Amino acid sequence: MEKSLQKQFSAVLRLNQFETLNGELNKFQDKNEQQKYIKQFLLQKYGKKEGKFEVILKTNKVKLVWTPSKVDFRAEALHRDALALAKNKNYKDAINNWVKAISINTSDPDYYFNLGIAFFESKNFTESIENLEKVIDLCPIYPNAYLILGTTYIKTRKFDQAEIQLKESIVINPKHALAYLNLGAVYSIIRKYAEGIEMFQRSLELSPKEVRAHFGLGKIHALQGKADLANEHFKKVIEIDTNRALTNHAKKSMILPPVEEKNQGYLTSRPTGLVYSEMSYQEGYKAYLFTDYEKSVNMYTRYLEQKPDDDFVWFSLGEAHLRSGRPSKAVEAFQKAISVNSSKALYYKELALSLGYLNRDADALECIQKAQKLGKNDSVLFALQGNFLIKKNQIQDAIEILGKALKLNSNNLLAKYYLALAYKKNNEISFAVNYLQEIIRSPINSPIKMEAEAMMREVQAN
Repeated sequence: MEKSLQKQFSAVLRLNQFETLNGELNKFQDKNEQQKYIKQFLLQKYGKKEGKFEVILKTNKVKLVWTPSKVDFRAEALHRDALALAKNKNYKDAINNWVKAISINTSDPDYYFNLGIAFFESKNFTESIENLEKVIDLCPIYPNAYLILGTTYIKTRKFDQAEIQLKESIVINPKHALAYLNLGAVYSIIRKYAEGIEMFQRSLELSPKEVRAHFGLGKIHALQGKADLANEHFKKVIEIDTNRALTNHAKKSMILPPVEEKNQGYLTSRPTGLVYSEMSYQEGYKAYLFTDYEKSVNMYTRYLEQKPDDDFVWFSLGEAHLRSGRPSKAVEAFQKAISVNSSKALYYKELALSLGYLNRDADALECIQKAQKLGKNDSVLFALQGNFLIKKNQIQDAIEILGKALKLNSNNLLAKYYLALAYKKNNEISFAVNYLQEIIRSPINSPIKMEAEAMMREVQAN
């Protein structure tokens, strides 16, 4: 044991949290007997054999302190390196370091906790749960262990276990807004709406700008048919949500008053303010879903007259124009979305697609590169990039890029078609035929099949 290194984990708990404890304390007249009972109660609940566990009594509160039985310099060095790797999202190497640290020192909960988070971020929830449970087994007062474990159980849809862990998280740290938020989500899913409302409200008391709590309250009130209360919280989401992650969901979820329709279904009256704006948005969204792109364009345009700084609706307008066969109008809308918010890779991707229809291949490639710099490297984007490279007669580059597209999605028929075209241009006919046959045999219904059959006939004729 390295005596120069020391670790401690502590938590301050309110005694009135424990219903069983509160009921029993009234039986004792002697204060010393009360304190003795409290210590025994908490030792039984939180005390473990490994490590040193202390109960320090205060007025109406108690401080619990847990000290690990061993600290090791070598393991701590691996732990620090792993933290740095995880910070850079290199979870694979971070995991390896924490596994090595545990092989040196099996009694430090820090290693298991961070290992659990790394597995969580890697979407390996089984390993995450196993390591987080080990944390609690070693140190039952470890900060955030119950919170992350409960969140992981939500991901695996084990809501009964999630409820247990999140409630314990609140006992250990009653001022963590995220614990109340996640517990509210659990109650919302299992339809304990009263409890869900209480938890979301507690989350907002601790973090008034927590948009997810407002959204959760809006959904519960909507399910209960309380339109005014639901809309109040959905409006809060729209007002507060600076990165718009939930704003668009809130717009779609708002419960709006019915209106009369005429003139091909357009709104006949114009309520003012936020309600009018959101009615226009919802009308446009519904029209888009039902492939009425003309109406969708009109409704989105009406919305943007009131709120011209909404990048997502400019993007939605571009999508509607594109589906209506107006790529030049789509380009204008996507460019407007980007001028409002240049951080969305999806906007550049759809702009590239629209530019491709206008044969502006150089501009389209530039947009693809911008989307990739912003982290968009999906199969469709690589397929588009491959097509533009073929047009520039950069065949080998195109083949390499299209190969990446198929690695990400082996069923991407568009990428297979462009690969067939690239190999045909490169006079590698056997490769071209292989990809064409894969497209033709595919169970997926797609217009690409007809083009593949046409190319196959052309190849066979030569």
